[in-house]
Amino acid sequence: MAKIMITGATGLLGRAVVKQLTLTGEHELIATGFSRAQAGIYKLDLTDDNAVDQFIASQQPDVIVHCAAERRPDVSEQSPEAALALNLGATAALAKAATQQGTWVIYISTDYVFDGTTPSYIESDAPNPVNFYGESKLRGEQLLLETSDDFTVLRLPIIYGQVERVEESAVLVLLNQLLDKKPQNVDHWAIRSPTSTLDIAMAIEKMITRKLDNEALNGIYHFSGKEIMSKYQMLLVLGELFGLTTQHLTPVSEPTDSAKRPHDCTLSCQRLESLGIVSQVSFMQGARDSLISSPTALSLKSLSLK
Repeated sequence: MAKIMITGATGLLGRAVVKQLTLTGEHELIATGFSRAQAGIYKLDLTDDNAVDQFIASQQPDVIVHCAAERRPDVSEQSPEAALALNLGATAALAKAATQQGTWVIYISTDYVFDGTTPSYIESDAPNPVNFYGESKLRGEQLLLETSDDFTVLRLPIIYGQVERVEESAVLVLLNQLLDKKPQNVDHWAIRSPTSTLDIAMAIEKMITRKLDNEALNGIYHFSGKEIMSKYQMLLVLGELFGLTTQHLTPVSEPTDSAKRPHDCTLSCQRLESLGIVSQVSFMQGARDSLISSPTALSLKSLSLK
């Protein structure tokens, strides 16, 4: 049995990781959060270096899965200092404390470290972020791997999963556009690979198992769902799941977001695939499962699945 610490355990990905590792019952979990910390979650301010150092020294985890991040490109652009505090500063504190304790770290990063001009991207391709969010996550990657070559970076694309509010997910928030029946333009330019948090959590569990079995697992890895879709195409699937019309939505083949986005950051997942760790969840099934497990979020929108 290992002691596994999860940062951002109250967030979209962190909740899924905690749930998956709890199901196995093989490890002792140390779930941490901050603004939404509740029973069973340690309240830890990751931007307080001393607090991080003391917490890890007292808990002595074997593994840290660092899910906590400012992941919203528009917010990162508007508040760069706050984004850096979490995406870089907190990562630095965790990496330093983990090194002192001999703890292995998985740092969750993003496909937005790439500029989207030459997909599919393998792990060794040169990053070139086009927005501050991607830049902040890349700087976190670099700091982590400079601290210890035993640490691991896991890059992910856009994610969705069980939510308390649809606004938690850049995928499921699209439901608002389904419900607003006035004519709307929808991005059909940027291409993403929507990936289930359950899918990711199962992959992380397998990575931890291999590491605890003393297999070499370090450096950069990619994990992604297999389907490549625009927001407009995701909306067509969501509309089908709810039996809602998409006739009021017009696909637009040019950028529509306020913060600059890459065109196509499709990830090649060669390194994990060579270990037999591959995506197992389609977007249709993953979206359905996520929504079924989010009754409160659906009730707030007066929605029910077909």
